[in-house]
Amino acid sequence: PGTYRPYDLGQEMGVWVNNSDGVTPAAGKAWPPGESVYPDYTNPRTAEWWTQMCVEFKDVLDYDGIWIDMNEPSNFGRGQNPGCADNEINNPPYIPKISDRSLAQMTLCPDSKTYLGDHYNTHSLFGWSETKPTFDAVQQATGKRAFVLSRSTFVGSGKHGGHWLGDNYSQWKDLRRSIVGILEFNLFGIPYIGADICGFNYNTSYELCLRWMQLGSFYPFSRNHN
Repeated sequence: PGTYRPYDLGQEMGVWVNNSDGVTPAAGKAWPPGESVYPDYTNPRTAEWWTQMCVEFKDVLDYDGIWIDMNEPSNFGRGQNPGCADNEINNPPYIPKISDRSLAQMTLCPDSKTYLGDHYNTHSLFGWSETKPTFDAVQQATGKRAFVLSRSTFVGSGKHGGHWLGDNYSQWKDLRRSIVGILEFNLFGIPYIGADICGFNYNTSYELCLRWMQLGSFYPFSRNHN
């Protein structure tokens, strides 16, 4: 507190996803040192806070667009600190075959509270609910048509932003799969879509990267991210 304006203003405006008590901000772990809190973009006040932050940041860095990442939301652990309570929301009778067999794995506890209700019901909308406020904020900050790229999306996200297919690998099979993924996302209503050309993980080869650059010239969103 008192050292990072986005946090201080967000705390003042009450824009965070909260723990199950509906009051205490959910604190997890992401890339920055220390704990991270999570803006609740289903809350109208969060759009006000986010717009103000984007406009102020334009004075620091003259950007043209914003890439919003880690917005599943991502958390480097199983639920926020100090962990998830043992209840039916966090541990429902049926759990899909996912990593660690926990709905909180690498994200927040399902019983966390958002403006629209339990995180259990709004988790898949986190990236979607962030994309439109970001689009509006970038347009206000730049005075131009906004460019927004989001890692997490939902049906309809394509109205306000683009997407890429995530952290792929420098392998021929990932080059091939990118064609399928891009066609699928067009069906989902997200036409501005691409893959990390040459692969994100592992070292690429000359031949693979050459062929991937050729294929990538046909991606709607074309970016080498090796």
